[in-house]
Amino acid sequence: MSSFTPTARGVLRHYWGVVGGRWWHLAIPIALVLAAAAFEAVSYSLLIPLTDAVSQNSFDFLEDSRWFGWILALVPDTVEASDARDAYLVVVVVGLVIAGRIGKLVLEYVSKLFVVQRNERYRVEVGEETFARVLGFGRQYFDRNAVGRVDAEIGWSSSVLGLLTAAEGLFQNAIGLLVKGGVMVGISLPLSIAFILSLPFVHWFMNTINRTVERIAREGVEVDRRLRSRIVDILGSIPLVKAYSQERATAAAYADVLREAEDIAVRRGRVISLRYPVEEVVILLVMLVVQGAVIFWVGDFRPGDLAAFGAFLLILQQSLRDYKYVSEFSLKVSEEIPRLEAVAGLFVDEGKFIVPSGPRRFDQLEEAIEVQGLDFRYQDGVDTLRDISVTLEAGKVTAIVGPTGAGKTTFVDLIARFYDVDPDTIRLDGVDIRDYSLSSLHATMAIVSQDVWLLNGTLRQNLTFGLDRPADQDELMDALHDVELGRFVEGLRQGLDTEIGDRGVQLSGGQRQRVALARALLRDPDILILDEATSALDSVIEQRVAKAILARAEGRTLIVIAHRLSTIRDADKILVLVDGRIVEEGTWDELVALGGRFAELHGAQFGEGAARKGAP
Repeated sequence: MSSFTPTARGVLRHYWGVVGGRWWHLAIPIALVLAAAAFEAVSYSLLIPLTDAVSQNSFDFLEDSRWFGWILALVPDTVEASDARDAYLVVVVVGLVIAGRIGKLVLEYVSKLFVVQRNERYRVEVGEETFARVLGFGRQYFDRNAVGRVDAEIGWSSSVLGLLTAAEGLFQNAIGLLVKGGVMVGISLPLSIAFILSLPFVHWFMNTINRTVERIAREGVEVDRRLRSRIVDILGSIPLVKAYSQERATAAAYADVLREAEDIAVRRGRVISLRYPVEEVVILLVMLVVQGAVIFWVGDFRPGDLAAFGAFLLILQQSLRDYKYVSEFSLKVSEEIPRLEAVAGLFVDEGKFIVPSGPRRFDQLEEAIEVQGLDFRYQDGVDTLRDISVTLEAGKVTAIVGPTGAGKTTFVDLIARFYDVDPDTIRLDGVDIRDYSLSSLHATMAIVSQDVWLLNGTLRQNLTFGLDRPADQDELMDALHDVELGRFVEGLRQGLDTEIGDRGVQLSGGQRQRVALARALLRDPDILILDEATSALDSVIEQRVAKAILARAEGRTLIVIAHRLSTIRDADKILVLVDGRIVEEGTWDELVALGGRFAELHGAQFGEGAARKGAP
């Protein structure tokens, strides 16, 4: 289990430690927001003396004003005694309003610059942490989970930044709401009370909306997983789609998931679109009712009251934007929490089939790989390997043959530590393979499987992938010549810097296999595992490549899975696997003479006469 509670809150705390969060990362934007709010407070508060001046048709009230008397100090003596004083004061007050707005905007800009830089750094580190965590899962996890689903959950880690941005926006808009609320109280206390009284109803309505949105968001998470899985599955199977002319059927299957996503998006949009008009209409109707009641109750309407009401509505419109963001925060949380809960699932070790890395360093196989009582299953109740016991001597060639589905690939994958095994079932030079670190073990191994994996890059990038040392042009070309690919590469206009496309699609199947073989040979591994590594080659090239591999691997431990028996004629030991068990082992001649399963395979490929002679 991971070192923190794998919940949405636990993920937030974990990521805060990952990014090296400090108090001042939050304090700086908060301070800038408060400073901007101060400028905004000055700007909006000056609407009060402007409103009073309109009501009284004069600025004389400033002489007795406790809060705004300082404005008179800005009037020169030469203007104070003239008829232009009020006009001058209008210009001064409006200028201060504009200056306050400019100051607010400048501080908000500086705050956004800081937040963007901080958040992008956070995003990189959060993404790196999440991706590294997923890469640590065992192969069995990826066997059971669609790549699109995993990709979606990795992408949802950015929800942490979404919540942080939303929280800071909440603070900024809450401060703005307080500032505007203070000015609204200064303009009209009855209208301000009416605004406050309308909020509980609006809040109740928002909670109803939020619960609906959260339920829809949880549906959307699952549909998003399926949508991404379908995209990756289709794009990764284009040759199959084209071969069977299934473009329409595949597009229709994808469209089905799109329509599910459409339905969810429409329902979400319908609910969210309803909230803002309702809350604004409710608040404005309450304002109108209260203002009408005041006029009716007092029975005296003055033009100044209209000015005050207009100023109040102006600030109310501005404050509604802040209130919408404040209320929207709960909506943001409702949408992001389901995604964070999905991300939290990545930090639960259960079901991830993590292969533990031991403390010891593995340098070289000196004696043997000993397998004793090895069992393995991918699914409960279905045995893939059963009671495997065998010794693979160091520096020797061991071949593994058997019918399809016998467990040959699984056996070598366990030796390569792609999957975990029970303690002491595989030992290297007498030491449990689980005691060795994965990095040191894989540094001494190279495996070429029947499923060739190439990067969407250049030949050079593919050949040097995973190589912990520099390799010059001559070394790379020597490896390519050994696998009968040198002339082909020399004939390319860009040579080793030729792009080969996604998974090497611009190469033939045989060329892809030979690139993978050259990559393995460049590692100069102590243990080389070849799993049907030449199956796509013709017989002539296969024999030449096999000889080159044997020459390169002389003195190394070589494990070969082969269906073409001609490639393993000189193997030191041949293992025959059937239904997850080793049913025979020995040299070529011994197994042919035995007349068992190997002899059957031999006879099927070379004929009964060859089987009796014991040679291909």
